[in-house]
Amino acid sequence: MLTIKRTCSNKIITRALESEGRPLLALLMPGAEDCEVYSETDQLQAGLVASPGAIIVHNQQADAIAQVASLQVPPGQVFIEVRQDTKGVLGLEAYHRKGHQPEALELLHE
Repeated sequence: MLTIKRTCSNKIITRALESEGRPLLALLMPGAEDCEVYSETDQLQAGLVASPGAIIVHNQQADAIAQVASLQVPPGQVFIEVRQDTKGVLGLEAYHRKGHQPEALELLHE
């Protein structure tokens, strides 16, 4: 189970809307009000090394997914993906990798 602030969820979704068609890559520190956006994969990797407890945030854009897949992450790394359903509604899905497969986490908003 992962809990993030509702205001933070709203900020992440707003960032995803602003970056429509472009990759959204960011790190979120547990308990933070907002995530820190990165424009380069190597900067994101360095941020992750500097803050190993950070959560990787990304959108469903193909380049973002490829860049996240290329990261060197520890076992159990937590991710939040901004997903869009078939009606165009954006939401957040939390997961961690168990082996090579993603495993969903319950995401609570406080």
